[in-house]
Amino acid sequence: MHFQDASNALRALRDQLRGLVFGQEALIDELVCCLAANGHLLMTGAPGLAKTTLVRTLADFVQLQFKRIQFTPDLLPSDITGADILNIDPGSGQREFRFVKGPVFGGLVLADEINRASPRTQSALLEAMQERSITVAGITHELPKPFIVFATQNPFESEGVFPLPEAQLDRFLMHSLVDYPGAAAELTMLDEYAAGKLVGEHAAQPSLDAAACAGIIACAKKIPVDPALLKGIVMLVRSTRPSATSTTHSSSTGTHGSSGQDGHEAPDFINASVVYGAGPRSGLALVSAARALALLEGNEPVQWRHVERLAKPVLRHRIRLNMGAVRDGLTEDSLVDRLLVHCREKLRLETLHG
Repeated sequence: MHFQDASNALRALRDQLRGLVFGQEALIDELVCCLAANGHLLMTGAPGLAKTTLVRTLADFVQLQFKRIQFTPDLLPSDITGADILNIDPGSGQREFRFVKGPVFGGLVLADEINRASPRTQSALLEAMQERSITVAGITHELPKPFIVFATQNPFESEGVFPLPEAQLDRFLMHSLVDYPGAAAELTMLDEYAAGKLVGEHAAQPSLDAAACAGIIACAKKIPVDPALLKGIVMLVRSTRPSATSTTHSSSTGTHGSSGQDGHEAPDFINASVVYGAGPRSGLALVSAARALALLEGNEPVQWRHVERLAKPVLRHRIRLNMGAVRDGLTEDSLVDRLLVHCREKLRLETLHG
């Protein structure tokens, strides 16, 4: 698929979603970018903000096999991955095990209220999200291509929930915070509901099939990224790591890690507020996300503004604040905003000095 064709298809999909789900423009952009980047999305927001509805609506427009998993405390890993079932032939009496696929075998998987399941069950998605395959009884089963997980969680519930471990959070390309829609958007919802045209009350016509989605993903991967931009992304990611925890000293070589010799040391406000910062996977995620946004906007190559637009969704779930920062009311987003200014200034100074 050519760049312009892929960009037009992606924008058409975004416009279709915006025409049915109101007041969530930023979330829709991030969801469409995850589709183009073949990455997973975690959505956190109060009930009733159209998180599940948006994913179901997307499934109506793309012809990827849609599977929904409702996470509950009693859900088992085999309920997600599938299991070997003993079959007995009625005629011969011969017995054999046959693998029955679980709901994870879909192109587009909705993990609804993912933090309600136990850590053991949540971990069943780890291999699937990273490797696009699962292993049951020593046998590896490939998942459909593309394979994308959209997960939801409620930030206000504290009983009967299990916070996602850092290893699983890192598998999500982006973490979107879903806010309440504006007054105009809520009025539009009521108008559509009164007219019997609210989303879910009529069938949507599919606009993209699996081949088209794969073509969009392949096109996004080919969008060029300037080496200077890659340097800025490395600076941004490494600046999220407190110097005390990112320094690695080797007595045998006398070399140091990321604290100072390469010029990417963390600023003081990071050292004072952060327990640990974003890992190398976040740099890869920023490149993929920025490419997807460039494709959505029809701009080539990737520009720094694409990185800035998606820096918070990509980095916020990969930074852990210390108790002092939480007590002072700081957020991951506020630190990322300050880091963007910090990196922009450093890149400008480096450019001026050659």
